[in-house]
Amino acid sequence: MSQWNQVQQLEIKFLEQVDQFYDDNFPMEIRHLLAQWIENQDWEAASNNETMATILLQNLLIQLDEQLGRVSKEKNLLLIHNLKRIRKVLQGKFHGNPMHVAVVISNCLREERRILAAANMPVQGPLEKSLQSSSVSERQRNVEHKVAAIKNSVQMTEQDTKYLEDLQDEFDYRYKTIQTMDQSDKNSAMMNQEVLTLQEMLNSLDFKRKEALSKMTQIIYETDLLMNNMLIEELQDWKRRQQIACIGGPLHNGLDQLQNCFTLLAESLFQLRRQLEKLEEQSTKMTYEGDPIPVQRTHMVERCYQWHLPFCERQPCMPTHPQRPLVLKTLIQFTVKLRLLIKLPELNCQVKVKASIDNNRRFVLCGTNVKAMSIEESSNGSLSVEFRHLQPKEMKSSAGGKGNEGCHMVTEELHSITFETQICLYGLTIDLETSSLPVVMISNVSQLPNAWASIIWYNVSTNDSQNLVFFNNPPTATLSQLLEVMSWQFSSSNSRHSINIC
Repeated sequence: MSQWNQVQQLEIKFLEQVDQFYDDNFPMEIRHLLAQWIENQDWEAASNNETMATILLQNLLIQLDEQLGRVSKEKNLLLIHNLKRIRKVLQGKFHGNPMHVAVVISNCLREERRILAAANMPVQGPLEKSLQSSSVSERQRNVEHKVAAIKNSVQMTEQDTKYLEDLQDEFDYRYKTIQTMDQSDKNSAMMNQEVLTLQEMLNSLDFKRKEALSKMTQIIYETDLLMNNMLIEELQDWKRRQQIACIGGPLHNGLDQLQNCFTLLAESLFQLRRQLEKLEEQSTKMTYEGDPIPVQRTHMVERCYQWHLPFCERQPCMPTHPQRPLVLKTLIQFTVKLRLLIKLPELNCQVKVKASIDNNRRFVLCGTNVKAMSIEESSNGSLSVEFRHLQPKEMKSSAGGKGNEGCHMVTEELHSITFETQICLYGLTIDLETSSLPVVMISNVSQLPNAWASIIWYNVSTNDSQNLVFFNNPPTATLSQLLEVMSWQFSSSNSRHSINIC
């Protein structure tokens, strides 16, 4: 059954959500008439590939023409009128920016999948319900719309940069023409008129340079605001869902969607950086007193690299105990996976990651703890690095006696795996840092139940992913929370056949 057929069978409360994101940018009539064809195209890939987006837009218009031919034979006057209007609107709106229609359709299909998933969710307990809200969905839609708007704005500044280049070439040609004129011609009225024309062109050039830089500054500001507020808030929500998943709850999808938003913004910033380089080249060829490019360019380029995006995609877990993540036994290997939420080919193998344990010097990591991120580390082509052979080892006591391996460890003591990330790109080095969720160290398998209880207590009670002193003053978990976690534990140990705890 096609995705659209599934959507049409939803309850009215879900259909109302679907109705909200179909508008003139992508009318529901087109979604209905071309349902199967639309679902067979890779709109997400086209949103990052102008050639592919252009072909898909052309094919979309061809599909519309075929539908027009069909309904014309049926003499359905209203549908014929609507399809002609829609075709005209689509061609006019997206002809100069085909990637935008790919972004719009990709977002609509993604929203449909999210709503279908929500409709098929089983009865939720209080913890799961806390992760779902209409305000979160609305925020996700707002983020996607803002990302699309920023991408469109960068396309416009690309045109501004090209216009400036053409204007400067014309000015340069006219100026060199004057320089080659005879002395007698330089005193003529025509010469004076040409000088006035050059002055007007210079004034226009100065105005356009300042205007272009102002637009770019605004784009960088809006991108920074979106990355460091709305998108980081989305990421925090996903981290909270990951906490719940670690103790047996459902992990809602959405990381790929977040990565797509971060990637589109990074691509926009990279495109702006290239535009700024072109402006610098133009300024090198021709500058003047008050030229804004040398003053503003350097600071703007620096702002194009303000990222905070390494993320622990798969939390530390021993392969011998896959149902007990975040509990690590000394001298036993564990795996952990880090992901960069920007999917750009030029970053492949340019991101170095070093893993270590928090700075209390009680433990060290044995094994290969420095690796490079690579697109080969993941199935979806994202930049990732997976550490598969790390072993925590407890350091010997300062008194010089035997190490503490095998001694009883306090299972309420929290640690974290820290990742120092270094990105080398275009001659710049960017240093970032992130950490795993808190882990509990054990030296004997007999400590596993207590350690797992600590992990559950922590992740049920707080959405703070780095509170290593949590057990200094731990809050009380509620009965409803504990019942819900017990249901998850029962489900995971019985092929996740859920039970009703309400």
